[in-house]
Amino acid sequence: MAVFQHPDMPKSIAGIPGLNHWNFLFLNVVCSWLVNRKKEKLIWEMPKHLNYLLFFYGFFILISVIRYLNDHSGVDELIATFGGSADYGVNAINEYLINCFKWVIPAMIIFDGCRSKKQYLFAVTMLALMFVLLALQVVKAMKLGSLTMGGDALQLRALKIVSNSVGFHRVNISMMMSGAFWAVFCLKEFVSRKYYWLLILPGCLIIFLAMAVTGGRTGYGTWLLLGAFFCLFKWRKYLLLAPILLLLITTIAPSAIERLMQGFVAEESGGFAQNDDVDFQEGNVDFQSVTSGRVIAWPLVLDSIKKAPFGGYGREAMKNLGLTRQIMLDSGESFPHPHNAYLQWLQDNGFIGALPVFIFYFIMLKYAWRLFMDDSDKLYVVTGGIGLALLLAFLIASTGSQSFYPREGAVGMWVAIGLLLRVYIEREKLKKGGVSLLLTSQ
Repeated sequence: MAVFQHPDMPKSIAGIPGLNHWNFLFLNVVCSWLVNRKKEKLIWEMPKHLNYLLFFYGFFILISVIRYLNDHSGVDELIATFGGSADYGVNAINEYLINCFKWVIPAMIIFDGCRSKKQYLFAVTMLALMFVLLALQVVKAMKLGSLTMGGDALQLRALKIVSNSVGFHRVNISMMMSGAFWAVFCLKEFVSRKYYWLLILPGCLIIFLAMAVTGGRTGYGTWLLLGAFFCLFKWRKYLLLAPILLLLITTIAPSAIERLMQGFVAEESGGFAQNDDVDFQEGNVDFQSVTSGRVIAWPLVLDSIKKAPFGGYGREAMKNLGLTRQIMLDSGESFPHPHNAYLQWLQDNGFIGALPVFIFYFIMLKYAWRLFMDDSDKLYVVTGGIGLALLLAFLIASTGSQSFYPREGAVGMWVAIGLLLRVYIEREKLKKGGVSLLLTSQ
């Protein structure tokens, strides 16, 4: 996953969609899992209520795609007006349906197959390495000198270079790194002081730098909120380092501070470029700048939700309802989606479709919190901490971007969910007097 989106990674072989290296590896892993779980006589241990929630999660994704395939007239009109292309037929099924499930299956494999301490440690290590390797690519592409640029310049540079050199959008990288920092930090519970200084802190530093050079304000804010959360509830001694850390960030990365404060302080701006910057209003909080122009789209999205609150409109509702076209004509800005995962899901699937999905994420947060606060085993703290870090990073960032339709940038979070569920179930086994190889094996 660390190199999957890299421009040099072939997306197809012989021009056949889906025929690529990642899918070959994916097919191999799935087949190995199916063969070996039968040999090992593994039982699917997912609680029934979660099985139902995941089923309805997938069901509403399917229904949304069917509705889009049945009526995409608004998308056609958008293309006729401004040009471009869209996914139809087989391409739409592959992109909007198959890929959504594909990014979740690795997490389900890890949940089902991670039955020993050795397997658990291997999975956690690979998850951390994925984030570190991705961060290294971002830092290499952007260069540390980017941290001395102005906020606007940093953002525009990241918008171009991160996507072209790494493959992931800078906003997604920012979200991933904000959670990955604290997920990797949680691994300190497993290591000695020596490896804490040699592995954990360098890994966190690389991830932090990658987040900083993206210019993603939501990522910055999420990182700060998560840090306050973890320090207040578990590692209070680190709060003493907060002033020193703030001073270092201000000195080393002034562009990050400038980006974070855009819209809250009065200053000149280069205008609303690439859907990320707008003019500042003297002496006031500029909500248009703070939200990167999203206040243009959100009222229209809310109005459309009110008109179909229960069932929504199906996939790509923003385009299909003509809202993207209307905004383009009125203000010249591009909003192919609401830039808010909650609004997008409600607009596409209504409150009926939102109920099982939102309940699922709430339960995941509850499980992660319980493990994180259970000091009886360091494995509980680490698993709960990783789950909270990646889940909260995603859910906080979803207020300004992201999507509840699973995609590449959420694979790490889904893997954390798989590990979280496995450890939670194993802990429940011990509480009931059962045996757990994962929690008792070395």
